[in-house]
Amino acid sequence: MRPTGDSADRAPPHTGGPASRSWSFTGLPWICAVDLARKASHPKTTRSMCVHTWLRRELCVLTCRSACLAAYAEERDRGSKSMTMIVPVLRTWMRAVSEISRSVNVGDPLETVLTRIADLARELIGFDLSAVMLADEASNRLDVIGWSGLSDDYIERLRNDSFLQIRPAAPDTDSPAARAVRDGVTIMISDVARESETYGRLGLAPMQGYRSLVASPLHGTDCPIGVLVGYSTAPRSYGAADVELTELLAEQTATAIHTARYRARRDWAEQQHRRLMQLVLAEAGMDGLVDALAEILAASVTVTDLDGRILASSAAGDAPALPQRLAEHRPKTDRHSADVTEHVSLAGTEGWVTRVMIGGEVAARLWVVGDQAIPDTTRLRLVEQFALVTGIELLTARHALEIEERLSGDLLSDVLRGAALARPRVLLERGNALGFSLENARNVVVVRGERIGEQLSTVSRRVQHAVRTKILASSNGDDVVLLLPEIRDLGAALDGVRNQLEQTTASPVSIVIAPPVHCLEDIPPAYRAAQGAAQLRANAGLAGLADLRELSVLGLMLMADTPPAYLQRLADQLIAPLADQDARRDSQLVTTLRAWLRAGFSTAQAAAALTVHVNTVGQRLVRIEHLVQRDLKIADTRLDLQLALHVRDILHIDPARGAEPGYRHQAR
Repeated sequence: MRPTGDSADRAPPHTGGPASRSWSFTGLPWICAVDLARKASHPKTTRSMCVHTWLRRELCVLTCRSACLAAYAEERDRGSKSMTMIVPVLRTWMRAVSEISRSVNVGDPLETVLTRIADLARELIGFDLSAVMLADEASNRLDVIGWSGLSDDYIERLRNDSFLQIRPAAPDTDSPAARAVRDGVTIMISDVARESETYGRLGLAPMQGYRSLVASPLHGTDCPIGVLVGYSTAPRSYGAADVELTELLAEQTATAIHTARYRARRDWAEQQHRRLMQLVLAEAGMDGLVDALAEILAASVTVTDLDGRILASSAAGDAPALPQRLAEHRPKTDRHSADVTEHVSLAGTEGWVTRVMIGGEVAARLWVVGDQAIPDTTRLRLVEQFALVTGIELLTARHALEIEERLSGDLLSDVLRGAALARPRVLLERGNALGFSLENARNVVVVRGERIGEQLSTVSRRVQHAVRTKILASSNGDDVVLLLPEIRDLGAALDGVRNQLEQTTASPVSIVIAPPVHCLEDIPPAYRAAQGAAQLRANAGLAGLADLRELSVLGLMLMADTPPAYLQRLADQLIAPLADQDARRDSQLVTTLRAWLRAGFSTAQAAAALTVHVNTVGQRLVRIEHLVQRDLKIADTRLDLQLALHVRDILHIDPARGAEPGYRHQAR
C-alpha cells in the first residue's frame, strides 16, 4: 500500500494551495483536509464537547476530507482508478474513527481505548509497534497506558520510576517521547543507533527490536498530556505525510482522552450527587450531608448563615477548619454577582464559597477549605449541586422551625393570658413536646422596639444562640416576649442581642428582664411587671437593658397593674427637684439620699459611705426635706422616696449614678 520511488516524493496537484508536499501513504493527498481535520479536532475546540457532538464533528471532518480527496482524484486522473484507490482507505479511516468513538461512548476503560488506538496506529500508518503514554498529574514522568506489539518485559522496564522522566537531569536519561511532551513537537528518529547519545533511553531499542520511531505529543488545554509513539523495526525516513498522519491520529487520541476523562468525571459527580440525595431522603440532616461532602472532597466543609455563625462543619483528614474571620467575610457572590462560586483568600487561608439560595435570596454560604479545595470543573459542579441540596435541607429546617415557632408562640400566649393555668398538666405536656420544661422556667423577658414583633423569628434565634438553650417566644402587641430557664450571665447575653438587633434594625431596642418566677402562676404577673417597665422606658424615649430581678418594690407594684404614668409622676415629683439642684450646684442630693436609704436611715453610716462629714449629710437631708416638702422621719415618705428612686433607675434620669447590682441598662 505504501508508494515507492518517484511517486513517494511527488507532490499531488492542488489548485490554490502549496506547490509541493511530500506524501507516502497509499497516494493520499493530505493537503487541506489534514489541516482542516487538525483544526477541528484540537482539544481546545473539544474540551467541553459531549460524546455525540464529538461524533458529529468527526463525521464532518471525514466528509470534508472525502470531498478534498474526490476533487484531487478528479483533477489527477479523471477516472475510476484513483477513486477505487481512495475509497477503501477512506473507509478504513472512517471505520477507525467510529470504533474509537464507540469505545468512548460505551464507557470502555481508558486503557482499553488507548490500546485499541495503538492497534490502529499500526494498521493505519504502518508502524510495527506502537504505544500511548500519558503524563502523571504532576507532569514529572510518562506511563505507558496502551500499547500494541510491545513485550511485557519492555513495558515493565519503561514503567520503572527512573525511566520516561519528562524533565531528566541528563541526556543519558532522556527519551524522544519525553522531549515530544516537553517541547510539544513531533520527534522523528530515522535510525536509533545514530541518536543514542542524544537520547540515552534509546539504549533499550535492541531489547524490543525497533530501529526508528515517531513520537507525536497529545495536546491538552494548556500543555501536552501524553505522547503517541510509533516504532518501526527497520531504519525509516518518515515523510511529511507520515508525520501528519501520526499527528492527526495523536489529535484524535487526545480528543478521545479528554472525552473519556470528562465522561468519567461526570459519572463520578453523578454518583456522588446520588449519594447526597440518598442522605437527604434518609434524613441524615445537615451534619450528615456536610460529613459526606468533606469526605468526598478530602477537604474542610462548613455551612454558615449570613452572620457567619456555623450551622454545620466537618473536616476530612488534616484539612484546616474554617477560620472565624473567613466565615464572617462577605463574598462578592452575595452582591448579585453572576458567579455562583467565588475563590476567597483571607487570613492566610485559601477557600471557595458558594451561595445557598432559597426563594431567589442568599440564605447561607457553603465554604470549602483545604489542599484539595481548589476544584476542577467537575468538583466545582458537585459543590454547586451540594449547595442546592443544602438549600433543600435549610428550607426543610426553616419550615420545621416556623411550625415550632408558631406552636411555641401559641403555648406562651396561653401561659401569659393565665386562662389555661387551670389545666397545668396540658401546658406542661405541650412544653415537653417542644423540648422546653415549663417547670424550669425562671425568667420572662420583654423586647420592645420599632416593629419588633415582625422580627419574632430573628429575635428568637439570636437569643437562643446567645443563651445556648431552648426558649419559648411569642409576639404580644408591640413586644416580643421570651420565656427562659435559669441562665448564667443572662443580662450580658441579652445586652449582646440588643446590640445586634439595633445594628440590624437601625433603631433603638429596649429589653426588660422581669422579676424571677418560680412556678407557672408567677409568669403572668412577671410579664406585666416587665411590660410596665418597658412602657415607662418607652414614654421616656429610652432604650437599653433593665433588670427588675432586684427591684422588688417596684416589681410588686407593676405586677399589681399600677399604671406606669402614676409611677413616673411620683418619680418626677420627689426626685426631679433633687436632680435639678444637683445639675445646677453639684450638691449630690440624689446620691446622698440613696446612701442614706441604703444605710437604714443612719446618718453616720451614710457619711462613711460617702466619705464626708456627718454634718454634711445632715445638712443635705435638711435640704432634701425642703425641696420635696416631705418629712423624712415619716415611714411613708421614706417608702415613697425608695419607690421613686427605683422608677428613676429604670428611666435612668440620673446619669451620674453607676449601675447598681441587679440593674443593667444603656441610655439613649
